[in-house]
Formats: sequence, C-alpha cells, structure tokens
Amino acid sequence: MAGATAATAAGVGASQAALITVNLTNNYISATGGNHLNADLTGDGRPDLTIANAFYAVDYPFTTYGIPNPYYGNLTARVNLNGILASAHRFNFGAPFSGTERLGSRVTGFYKFPPYFYGTYSLTGSIPLHFNDLHINGGARTSGLLQVTVSTRGLHNAKVRLDGFTYNTHIPDGESSLALLAMGAGGILALRRWRAAQGRSSN
Repeated sequence: MAGATAATAAGVGASQAALITVNLTNNYISATGGNHLNADLTGDGRPDLTIANAFYAVDYPFTTYGIPNPYYGNLTARVNLNGILASAHRFNFGAPFSGTERLGSRVTGFYKFPPYFYGTYSLTGSIPLHFNDLHINGGARTSGLLQVTVSTRGLHNAKVRLDGFTYNTHIPDGESSLALLAMGAGGILALRRWRAAQGRSSN
C-alpha cells in the first residue's frame, strides 16, 4: 500500500466485521521539506481523498555571512483535505517565537519567550473519509476517518502530516482466520491482489 506501513485488525466478532487501522508514513507537506502528500491511501492507484491548494514556503529575511539565519523567519505549510483547511505557521524573531496550528474550526498555537512557554506545538484531529476500493468491502463505498497532525515543533518546522486512517471492513469467510487477521490490513489486501493476479494469469 502506497504510503502505508503497519496495519492492525481489531474488534472482530461473529459477524466477521473488523475495524482496520492503517498507519501512513512520509505523507506530509512542510515548509522546509516540500509537498509529499499522496491521496492514494489504500494503494489501488486511485485517490481516496481530495487534496487542494497545497502551499509551503520559507522566508528567512536575515543572513549571517550569506547563510540564512533560522532564528528569524516565517515558515508556512497549508492544504485543504476533503475541503477542510489544515495549516501550520511558525514565526521566528530571535525571541520571542510563536506559531499557529489550524485544522478546520480548531485553532491552537504557542508563544515562547525563553524560559517561558505557553500553548502547544501541535494539533491532531480526524477528517471524514469516503472511498471505493475493489479490494475493500467488495468495492462498496466505505467510510472512515483520516487522522491528521498539524505541527510547528522545531525551529525549522511548519508541517501538516497524514498519520493514518481507520475504516470498517467485512472479512470474507475464507479469509477470517486468526492468522490472516494478524497480518493486518496490508496483508489482507496483498493476499487479495495476489489472488486476483493469479486469476488473470490463468485465463
């Protein structure tokens, strides 16, 4: 699965329903790191959310011997995820330092004038997610939640990160063993895709 690592299956009952959690890695946009957002969360080659108005920028107005001075600068990263604004802005002015984190209607921030610190460097929340994947729930429209973290932690940092997503799935009877569930969502999807490839090659 593109951008996904560990996945776990939980809450399995007699109905063979499971709550799947997929952890994402390197799916982010940051002021200094650039745009690495990937809308294909399930790895089927199709976007699972709408990413729009992605923007990142760094401005260091002062230099020391021609080298940008990171203690003075503006760092910004922002993007709309399924129509919800996620943004991080950090303002360094030697001292004080300040920052703002926004996710939808929720806004937090920090103010630091050493040794004093007020507020928080990060904000984490969930965004509703709806997607179709032929290998999940028979291709039916599936609902879930995308976890997002907005962060201004670190002198050079303003970042929006996609942490992972959760959704409900129904495991077919032939795939409902404890061993298969222990493989997690990544293993289940990999097995289904391998079977589909085998079926195509035998035709």
